[in-house]
Amino acid sequence: DEWFLLILRELFRHSYKFDELQKSTGAASNILTSRLKRMMDLGIVMKTLYQERPPRYKYRLTEAGLGLMPVALEMMRYGDTWMPCSMPTPILLRHLTCGQITRPSQICTACGVPLEAINLRMEDNPEAVIE
Repeated sequence: DEWFLLILRELFRHSYKFDELQKSTGAASNILTSRLKRMMDLGIVMKTLYQERPPRYKYRLTEAGLGLMPVALEMMRYGDTWMPCSMPTPILLRHLTCGQITRPSQICTACGVPLEAINLRMEDNPEAVIE
């Protein structure tokens, strides 16, 4: 569902805390809680304690979750190709191996090296105006 995809995007963008995920996705707390639980049940996300009093948790992608990066890239590519928008994309992809901005794909459009979660960073586009 759409919440699953938004949460996945934010985890790829290194938002790990519940309040960060809630703010960036706009999900109500009950929706976010249920989707994170489902993602944990599926082995896509793991929850780790980062503060004891009060107890607070971080949510991180497991190896299986990181394996969804190609799916996320293809969905971005599909959107760019079939649902173009006149406004700048809000997220840029930086290939950490060569340092260049790349288009969504399985390989870097600048250097040709395969894109993976470990060598790719999603960044806010400074040209995109968010109101």
